[in-house]
Amino acid sequence: IAARMSPLQRYAQGCVHGRFQPPHKGHLRYILAAKERCSFLWIGIARYDIGEEVPCSLARHRAERASNPLTYFERMSILTGALTEAGLPRGSFGFVPFPIDMPARLTGFVPTSVACFLAVYDDWDRHKVKTLSALGYEVVVLWEGGEREKGISGQSIRASIRQGTRAWESMVPGATKKALRALRLDRRL
Repeated sequence: IAARMSPLQRYAQGCVHGRFQPPHKGHLRYILAAKERCSFLWIGIARYDIGEEVPCSLARHRAERASNPLTYFERMSILTGALTEAGLPRGSFGFVPFPIDMPARLTGFVPTSVACFLAVYDDWDRHKVKTLSALGYEVVVLWEGGEREKGISGQSIRASIRQGTRAWESMVPGATKKALRALRLDRRL
């Protein structure tokens, strides 16, 4: 992977991104690790327009309607609750659409002067490192698969909710659990 892995450099601004469908403890760990490396963190919301079905050959589930039940606003609100619950001051982070599936649009949302932090687990993540690097972003890999086990996925959380089990509750921060109940996500799925 052609990306910087230096744990020493601190940045004025950084960016993480994800679909956050829904935000879970793995996302929180990733976001907080990136926030430790920068003064201000942009949280990029991928698939911000859940009605737009852009295919992704490396991760086909990303385009499925059932994999994208939460709106941009809902994800932003849930993440705000989870991050403030985790102790981040509200003024230390912000949100931005992040069209990683349409790379030509990215620089219209996040300037290349902002470092992009990633956790790398699979071919899709390696593809994102290459894509962002080719666009001129400084890509900082926080960890690769073997360094931290992914463990939690939005897919497993959505499946648990669909099946009516409570297993998902231990995979999400308290703010996510509260919001998903209030939104009646079980009915959408």
